[in-house]
Amino acid sequence: MIQLSAELLALSSEPALIVKGGKILFANDAARSMLGTSLTQKSFAALFGKDIAGVQASSFVAETEAAGKRVLLRIKALEGMRVVFLSSTALTGELLGDAFLYALRSELMQLGVSTSMLRAGLRPEDTASRSALRGVILSLYRVNRTLQNLSIIRGAENDSLLFRPQPLELSSLLRDLFDSVRVNLPKPEIRFSASGEMPVQGDPELLETLTLNLLSNCLRHAEGCTRVRVHLHGAGEHVILSVDDDGCGIPGDRLHTVLERYRFNAGLCDLERGPGFGLTAVRHIARLHGGTLLLESRENVGTAVRVSLNRSPRPLTPLQAAEPEYNRDYDTILTGLAGCLPIEAYDLKDK
Repeated sequence: MIQLSAELLALSSEPALIVKGGKILFANDAARSMLGTSLTQKSFAALFGKDIAGVQASSFVAETEAAGKRVLLRIKALEGMRVVFLSSTALTGELLGDAFLYALRSELMQLGVSTSMLRAGLRPEDTASRSALRGVILSLYRVNRTLQNLSIIRGAENDSLLFRPQPLELSSLLRDLFDSVRVNLPKPEIRFSASGEMPVQGDPELLETLTLNLLSNCLRHAEGCTRVRVHLHGAGEHVILSVDDDGCGIPGDRLHTVLERYRFNAGLCDLERGPGFGLTAVRHIARLHGGTLLLESRENVGTAVRVSLNRSPRPLTPLQAAEPEYNRDYDTILTGLAGCLPIEAYDLKDK
């Protein structure tokens, strides 16, 4: 349960902790950026005060000082542990406007814990219940994908998104990513190519999120798509990532809305395809990497997306931190392509 909760919080740009037995067991990147990197196994009472640590309520908010900063805490008890969301008190007004987002994240945590408990108690022969729970797990990942993109958008717009550029070879990173995708997605055909090695300074986690959003956009919206071509090539100080599909294309009267937040797919008939935050998140990630996003589409022909990335982007946000080498896990694929993968990918198997 703690592992699942940590995986969910790790995707959020909002500072968050998991506390059990009075000790901090997990702190996501944003929390470490706010309060320091050495948080794990620290005493919660020593960091935030005995008064707050001693409160027995299952859910409450409090304000205190930690690491020399005034901090607002929102605390929720979950199955013997506490999930703690943190924010600077300077952002209180913004938090009120985003109340729904925070409430949804808390309920998602509760759903994840409950799902883990049900999953642990199911017998192998109980196929009907396992199938139903598999559908719940898929919904959990779909909501989590939406929250991930919202966190990126919100973090980029208020300059709080953690950006960790490091030297990497982009063609190898993406080739490995698509190899992992094809294991669970045999159709449509996805072909990746690169014009040689592409050394860049980039955030590998954000760049994978960008790529999965572009692929998800093809699979969700390009009705009739039978193939996706992804190509990476150099262009002076930039590298260009191209994603082309042979789907239905975007009608001309809707093309101008696809990059406008909250407008694309606003109709009720399109809700099952997602709220349309993916390309907005892509645009923000490209901007962090000193690049831009270009989209062109022809109805009944297909859509082409071009993302330029500066090989050595200038930092646009102060929230940067050195980080160990990035290692992709299975949840990256399950979250990034939630709603696109076959439901069997979300089967109840131990990870």
